Amino acid sequence: MKRQRMWLKRLLWDEWPHRLSVLLSGLILLQFVYWFAKEDGFWLPETVVIVKLTLLAIFAFEHLTRLHWIVRGILQLASVVVINVLVLEQFEVIAPMKASSFLNSKLFLNLYELTPYLWFGMGAWVVYVTVIWWVEVKWRVYILLVVSLLALCIRDSFSSIYLWPQVAVIVGCGLLLLILNHFAQLRRKDPTAWRHLAEYPASIAMTAASLIGVTVLAGSLMPEVGPMLTDPYTAWRASQGESMAFTTGKGVTVSPSEAMDSSSGYSRSDANLGGGFRFDYTPVMKIETDHRAYWRGETRSHYTGKGWEERDSERGPWNAIRPEASLPADARLAGSKSKTVEVKQTVTLMSEQQYPVLFGAYSIQKVMGLNGVNNGFEPLQWSAPQSEIRYSERQPYPQTYTIVSQMPVVNEEALRKLLLAPLGPDMAEFVQLPGSVPERVHKLAADLTKDVATPYDKAKKLEQYLRTSFPYTNKPDVSKGQSRDFVDRFLFEIKEGYCDYYSTAMVVLSRSIGLPARWVKGYASGTPDFQHTELQSFAPNELLMDPDGGGVYTVRNSDAHSWVEIYFDGYGWIPFEPTAGFAMPRAVLLEETSASPAEPQPAPKPETKPAEPAVKTHHAAAWSITAAAIAVAAFLVWKLQVVELLKERARRRRASLLKQKVIVECERLLRIFRRKGYVREEHETLREAVRRWSRQSRGMSEELEAVLHVFEKAKYGKAEITEEDWKQTNQIVERLRSQL
Repeated sequence: MKRQRMWLKRLLWDEWPHRLSVLLSGLILLQFVYWFAKEDGFWLPETVVIVKLTLLAIFAFEHLTRLHWIVRGILQLASVVVINVLVLEQFEVIAPMKASSFLNSKLFLNLYELTPYLWFGMGAWVVYVTVIWWVEVKWRVYILLVVSLLALCIRDSFSSIYLWPQVAVIVGCGLLLLILNHFAQLRRKDPTAWRHLAEYPASIAMTAASLIGVTVLAGSLMPEVGPMLTDPYTAWRASQGESMAFTTGKGVTVSPSEAMDSSSGYSRSDANLGGGFRFDYTPVMKIETDHRAYWRGETRSHYTGKGWEERDSERGPWNAIRPEASLPADARLAGSKSKTVEVKQTVTLMSEQQYPVLFGAYSIQKVMGLNGVNNGFEPLQWSAPQSEIRYSERQPYPQTYTIVSQMPVVNEEALRKLLLAPLGPDMAEFVQLPGSVPERVHKLAADLTKDVATPYDKAKKLEQYLRTSFPYTNKPDVSKGQSRDFVDRFLFEIKEGYCDYYSTAMVVLSRSIGLPARWVKGYASGTPDFQHTELQSFAPNELLMDPDGGGVYTVRNSDAHSWVEIYFDGYGWIPFEPTAGFAMPRAVLLEETSASPAEPQPAPKPETKPAEPAVKTHHAAAWSITAAAIAVAAFLVWKLQVVELLKERARRRRASLLKQKVIVECERLLRIFRRKGYVREEHETLREAVRRWSRQSRGMSEELEAVLHVFEKAKYGKAEITEEDWKQTNQIVERLRSQL
């Protein structure tokens, strides 16, 4: 029984650093196998199984340390072949093979049948054995760690593959390999301490396990904190305009309902505003237009303190729409003084999503066609008061449609002359506010506009205040909000947010001072599509001359937006953009942007060709001066022996640094001795203390004398300290420390 226990102990603990090194090396390689398995189409499933089983077989055979390495290698090679045969038969890649067929003339033919899978198994075997040898030296472990982590982190950051678990495992294995290398160094320098550790490994194992356990426990109890920076892959996909929807992080998915609630896009319900969202860059539509605009969807007028609700008046009445017929105008806009710009838009859907409205620039005048034809308009209904085209959701949403709008030209000079007109009963819903709006919101609106005379300037004042006072973020810290009113929480507690926060706040502030306002939702303009040929024919400054120009705009879920419209008597609804970082498209009449024919044009200046001889003469003179300066500098460097002086200074500085290192090392030795009871008295010199310690422990006398000699040479002598002196002192101090 005792012999069996000794045999089991020898099997488990003999050469345990090597066994643990083999295990850690295999775990590191296994993480790369997991990586390659996640790559789409990179490795076949049978290849992954073969490589995993090969690593397991090599791990088992490497524990047979008493076998000669040649015998062990032959067994490992045979196991690789057997694994290939069994796995490929299981996956029905090859026909069943008999073991006897590998012992006759068909050996090479059978091995050929296993290719190319056999090369993956043999490659895994060679790599595993190489890594086991590689990690025997500390600096090589560092190289393995750095290269592995760089490869995995770069691939994780710039792909959809989630590799952080593999990174964590490699970091842990690398740190343990460094500890094993430290033990190997201890074994070489202090065999006695190593034998004690080998006989009682639990003494260090319990300490290490306790430290790791405390660290893991502390980490598990730490509060979860969201990422401070955008993941590089997400940022890169965003710059490319690609989708990153329905994820809380790569590799971690959420249910579709949760994703819809937390991803950007056109909202179907606005009853409870707030919270945060993640940008979804999925393309929604392409719009070919004569003029950049906001693509208006629906309006809301009833604010509840939590969000916006649709009233009965907003559900009708509705008018049928006839192809290419002008839509009836809002009765409140009769005799409007606003000039307009006609804008034609062709909208092409890029998703299968169903919407309750057709999107277009304000204000839509007519519908030219659905799905390329001018019939089939039965699902369409028009609401003049809201300027909305509703689409019956019982019918398939059109994949393309063409509409014509009349964008109002904002005449700020005329609007600033208007005074606040008395409101009729038909405008009461646009100044409605619930009793939940606190008094401080009303006071803020009054204080901001008390020095402004006209309604338009008051609206611009509120718009500017919101744009400049609150930072934009898609993930506001809602934990700061305590108020029951959404706008009050935003203005006085959260103080950050996105478009729904800004636009709702401006509507409430405007209504607080008597300005009729309504909330609008739809899409921002999107991204213009400049083809390569177009970019070649325009200079960069020409592209920026008309930022509101026509073209093809790609609209994405991330462009979902909300803004404000305020009513001005005689001019109708005027849009405002209170959200920080957004710019409202501006309609301008053509005659305002073109130059007057009578305006004299400056005569073109005749081109003058520069005098080439003068330029050549100037360059020649500059080169001559430069060459002369270089020659003078070289002569001074040689004459003053600058190089020799620099070398001498570097040598002295190096010698001075070595002296300091020796002194610091000796002071470290004194601290070590003090902790072990070898105290240097105040009246003693270092030499006297060393002699007393040597009498107490004669085994250390020679090494103490050697350290003392180098210390006195560095501290008091004029002779220089060499690199050899420093290394010798360091080694002696380490030996003395291990002996103590």
